[in-house]
Amino acid sequence: MIKKLFLISLILSSITLFANEEESKELLDDAACMECHNEKDFNTVNRKSKNFKELHTAVDGCRFKNNIDWFDDESMDVTRYLNSKYYKFKAPPKTD
Repeated sequence: MIKKLFLISLILSSITLFANEEESKELLDDAACMECHNEKDFNTVNRKSKNFKELHTAVDGCRFKNNIDWFDDESMDVTRYLNSKYYKFKAPPKTD
């Protein structure tokens, strides 16, 4: 019984994670971030962000500079998406 509950919980959390990642990718696409950036910007060793906090500051900087209409939690979701896809910094736990 415990194994079944654990498996169900694992499946539901992965579905939620996938949904959040898709939503974050959509926010990134809608904001047209890749008009200024390309994947090389995120994969280079000499990137400007050295940790998760700096990455989030950079995302917010672009957000405000370009008048992107995101809520704070959407900006954090985009930061988490970029981090999981490119940076792999240790991220703070997600709070809901």
